[in-house]
Amino acid sequence: MTPPAKLTERALVLALTAFLAWVPPLVGIFSLDGTLWGMPVLFVYFFVGWAVFIALCARITRKLRQSAQQAEDT
Repeated sequence: MTPPAKLTERALVLALTAFLAWVPPLVGIFSLDGTLWGMPVLFVYFFVGWAVFIALCARITRKLRQSAQQAEDT
C-alpha cells in the first residue's frame, strides 16, 4: 500500500494541476470555433477535464481511506 504521505502529496499535485488546467492562458488555447461531438471544443475540454479530475480525486481518496483504515487496525 502506498504510504499516506505520498498519497497526500499526490492529492496536492492533483489540486495544483486542476487549478493550472483552467487558468486563462491555457483555456484560450481551446477556445476554437470548431465542434467536437456537436459541442464547442472549449466545453469538451472543461467537461472531460472535470470528469478526469473527479475520477482521479476519487481514486486518491479511496486509497487514503484504505491506508487510514489499515493504520487504525494495526
